[in-house]
Amino acid sequence: MKTGGIYQAQKLVHIAESNGIKCMIGCMLETKISVSAAAHFAASQKNITMVDLDGPLLCVNDPVTGGPVFNGQVITLSRDPGIGFSL
Repeated sequence: MKTGGIYQAQKLVHIAESNGIKCMIGCMLETKISVSAAAHFAASQKNITMVDLDGPLLCVNDPVTGGPVFNGQVITLSRDPGIGFSL
């Protein structure tokens, strides 16, 4: 969200990596859907060494089911297709 989406984030991560700079990924107050996409992206990039994806923990109600499990400092990714949500 902060960079304009995953494609733009990927470009920034690759530029940083080619210059020896480690990256951090964060979120705003977002739903579990967008933060889950960010968690999957972070897990796929070796240059992202710090993660601050606590947005879903700050929401009173979680409007979706499935996807990663956010439990304090631990995010467990789903093995389901995509980012793990079902209809």
